[in-house]
Parts: sequence; structure tokens; C-alpha cells
Amino acid sequence: MTRRSDLVAYIVAGTASVAFVLLLVFSLARLLDTEAELRRNEGDNMLWAISRTQSAALLLDAEVSRHVGTISRKAAELDKRYNVMLSRLNLLSEGPQRRYMRELGLDGELEKVAGALRALEAQILEMSYGDAQTASAVHDLLQPLIEDLGRAGNQSMVRQWEATGARLDNQRAAIVQVIISIAAIIVLGAFLSFTMLRAMAEQQRIRLSLLRERETAEIYRSFVALVSHQFRTPLAVIDSAMQRVLRSGNQMPTDEIRQRASQVRYEVRGLTSLLEATLDVVRLEERQVTARPGNCHVEDLIQRVVARQSEETPERAFSLEIGNKVPQSIETDRLLAEQILDNLLSNAVKYSPVTEPVSVSVRAQNRSIFISVHDRGVGIPPEEQERVFSRFFRGHGTAGIPGTGIGLNISSQVARLLGGELSFESQAGIGSAFTLKLPEKWPGVQ
Repeated sequence: MTRRSDLVAYIVAGTASVAFVLLLVFSLARLLDTEAELRRNEGDNMLWAISRTQSAALLLDAEVSRHVGTISRKAAELDKRYNVMLSRLNLLSEGPQRRYMRELGLDGELEKVAGALRALEAQILEMSYGDAQTASAVHDLLQPLIEDLGRAGNQSMVRQWEATGARLDNQRAAIVQVIISIAAIIVLGAFLSFTMLRAMAEQQRIRLSLLRERETAEIYRSFVALVSHQFRTPLAVIDSAMQRVLRSGNQMPTDEIRQRASQVRYEVRGLTSLLEATLDVVRLEERQVTARPGNCHVEDLIQRVVARQSEETPERAFSLEIGNKVPQSIETDRLLAEQILDNLLSNAVKYSPVTEPVSVSVRAQNRSIFISVHDRGVGIPPEEQERVFSRFFRGHGTAGIPGTGIGLNISSQVARLLGGELSFESQAGIGSAFTLKLPEKWPGVQ
């Protein structure tokens, strides 16, 4: 089913890509046609040529009349008008102008007038005062041409208007087509973008799902190992103690019974703590743990945690150092802060020799306090440090030392819940220093 869906997605995306390219090519072609249409101005050129020829004919006719009726008229002006008239006729008798005039039915008339003018060239250029015969011949020759050119100009103007209207219609249609194509391109582009983003999101979802599955599998393996070791050992001790009591009957001394009962209670407390730690992880993930900030006296907090640990391990030595700039109190959840520090002190005692002291130092910086717990224990190798706060993780150097691998994970999450941070520095075989950073004022995070 997934392969079929992928195949359909590829076909749809490929079809959309091809349509995208075709629409681009079509839009480009239509734009090029429109640009070429804008450059076509044949009608304008012909109207200009016809009007200029008609004007030249009128000016030549007028100059011939003035030359005949004026005694001292200069021949140069007549010569100029004659040559201009011939050049205009030649312009209309060549190239595209000739084809255009042929469509109007005037190409023969133009050739006829041009030939007649050349035949009268000598008479025109040598005209003198009172030469009415030549003037009449020129007038009779030019007058029909002037009328024909006027009609040709009107026809050219009409054709130009029609061509312009058709060109505007074509351009308007081309613009509409280009707009539609651009809109289609935008839609296809949005579709392709959506398809690509959805594919990327799906790949990311699959990748995250696979990562979560791997993490879940790793957590499951770690939890199974934890249960098999941390649960089995105390249960075996409890079972052994109870079997010994049962076998002894009423003959076991009271002191031994009391000793074995204490041993059973100790193991039961360990199991209870393990279950509570596991439940704390679940509650944190379900956001069921909330902070209740209040005024917390820093020195009392530290001394209370150290005193509690001293009662549990009276053979251990502890030192406490509080900096001068540390405020007397901060705004935080005292119980959650104690939970973190209890775990840090317990780990420091657990993973360091009995002869080595555990020190606690407090300093203030940038409106935050830093509570550090130092030990001279086994330390953490560099290759294991990035997994220290992972759930159920226990390093290779912790073999034979009781623990769940949950405490630091819980402490790290609770520190963030308090708006702070839990960090550490460690060297294998030298010791570790875990530091809890807490803001002086409650940041308002939950």
C-alpha cells in the first residue's frame, strides 16, 4: 500500500513538473509574440509615406502655378519640388511599399505618373512666366494622383485602425493567457512545494518514530536489566532471610531475628525507593509534577540536606562552604531542590571511597546561585559523559555499586522545572563535581 502511494505521489509530482515547464514555455512564447507584435508598424510607415507623397504633389502643383504666374520666380524652388515629388514616388514603388500600393490598386497609377513627370522634366524645369500649357499638363497629371493618394491614405488609416484593433485583441488575449499560465504556475508551484514539504515532514516523522522506537527499545533493555538486578537481588535477600527464620522455628535467637528483620526492612525500603523513582520518571513525563515556588533560605536548605545524609552515613565526612555574595534566600520550590541535592550527595557518597570527604560549595553569579557537590570517587570516562543524564544509564565503573540509573535523569528534569540547570565536570579516577544552577527569582516556568 505504501509503495502504491509513493508511486502515485511520484506520478503526480512528475506530471505537475512537466505541466510547470510547459506552462513556462508557453508563457515565454506568448510574451515573445506580443513583443514582436508591438514592433510591427507597417501601417504607420505607409500612412506617413502616402501622406508625404500627397503633400509633395500638392506643393509641386502649387509651385508650378506660382512659377507660371510670377515674373521673377526662382527656378531652384521648382527644381526642388520636382525632385522631392520623384523621390516620394520612388519610395512608394519599392519594397514593401510597392506591395502595399498594389493591394490598394495604385501601383500602376504611380508608375504612370512617375513616367509622365519624367517625360515633362525638361518642360517643367525650363518653365517661364506665362507657360500655361505646361502648368496645365502638370496639374492634370497631379490632380488625379492627389485624389487617389487621399483615398489611399484613408484606406491605409482604416486598415491601420483595424490592424491596431486586431493587434490589441491579440495582445489582450496573450496577456490573459500569460496571466492564466502564471496563475497555474503559482498553483503548481504551491502544489509541488506542499508535496515536497509533506514528503519531508513524513520522512522526518518516520525518522523520529524510528528514533523513538530505538530509544524505547534501549530504555526497555535498560529497564529489564535494572529489574533483573535491582529487584532480584533484594528479593533474593528477603527470601533467604525468611527461609532461615522458617527453618529455625522457635530456636532462633531474638537478636538474630531482629537482625534479619532489619535486613528485610532495608531491602524493602530499597525496593520502595526504586518504585518511587520509576514513578517519578513517569510523572515527570506526564507533566504531573509541578513546582510550588516560595521563599527558600539557602543555608538552611544545604545544611538540612547535609544533615540528612550524615545521619544515613555517619562514617562519612562533609564540608560546607557558602560564598559571601550568596543571598540569604531565593525563590524556588524547596522540596524539589532538596530532592536534587539529596540525590547528588547520595551519589557522591556512593561512588567515592569512605576515607574521602564530600564537599558542598555555594556561590552566586549573574542573579543565580550555583550549588556544587564535589567527590573524589571513580569519576566518569569521557566516552560515557554524554549519557550521564540518560534514563537507566549506569557506567562501567559502577559495577557492584547499588543504583538505578534514574536519579540523575530525574534531577536534570526537576532542575529544568525549577528554571535552572544541572551540569557536571568529571575525570575518571579523580572525581566529579555536579553543579545545580538555580535563579534567585522564580522565572515562572512550569
